Amino acid sequence: MKRAIISRIGFAWLAGNRRLFIACLLLFCFSAALSFWWFFPAELLQRKFLQLAMQATGLQLRGKEASLLLPLGMKFDLEIGSQGEGLTDVEIEGLRITPVWGRLLSADPAATMRGDLAGGRFAAQVGRSGTLELQLQEIDLLTFQRPDNRYRVSGRLEGRLSADQLTENGGGRGDFTFVVDAARLQGLRRLGLPDAFNLGFIQTTGKFNQRRVSIERFVASEGNLEVSGGGTFLIGETPERTRLNLNLRLHPDATTPESLRELIQLTGVRPTADGSYLLRVGGTLAKPVVR
Repeated sequence: MKRAIISRIGFAWLAGNRRLFIACLLLFCFSAALSFWWFFPAELLQRKFLQLAMQATGLQLRGKEASLLLPLGMKFDLEIGSQGEGLTDVEIEGLRITPVWGRLLSADPAATMRGDLAGGRFAAQVGRSGTLELQLQEIDLLTFQRPDNRYRVSGRLEGRLSADQLTENGGGRGDFTFVVDAARLQGLRRLGLPDAFNLGFIQTTGKFNQRRVSIERFVASEGNLEVSGGGTFLIGETPERTRLNLNLRLHPDATTPESLRELIQLTGVRPTADGSYLLRVGGTLAKPVVR
């Protein structure tokens, strides 16, 4: 009886002080949420995410240093397995995955992903329906290539890509814009050219639909050779199955190596009145045909 009376008095006192009651309730909820978040197995959630991502993309993914973010999210380092001969594994450091709050309860929820990639920054928004918004800033292209490659491309990549209806077998459609600053080809000595060739500033815009990629505008300026043009790629499973249909305009200038001028002349294409060469590139990516 004595214990019951004391409990009633304590509750009456707490209920009478509304501010203290609300503060205690909020503190309890916050402590419970924080404890759940602190002790939740982040590695388990990471493994589930990687499993779903590998099923959807076919990529080999490895994660490490997993931790949870408040109020809802996850952070870890992500390693993407090499996607071809001569390419290195790609690591996204400090990858942060959080929901898009405005679409969390909709029919098409989405998540944002941000992290450090190849000396630059990576950001993307991915929707369940197959939508993708990708942003790249200050990406070092050399990071993706093995040091012992016969030919390498250097430069800083920036750009964006928007897509929808993406599928795990490479389907989808969208558009893109990319620029590469200080673009440079290395290892050309085997072709009788200077070992390093400057392409300068490259701008590319285009669209894609399934495996067909349309280059609407390609311009390389401020280098040893001005290049412009466009065309299409039909992407196959291998370079031998990737078809090319490109139209290019090459305009040598005072910085163009004489060996490259001679190589262009071997195509049999005559220069136009302004000294430029109009070339059509067909065949496959493995064996292009220039005419």
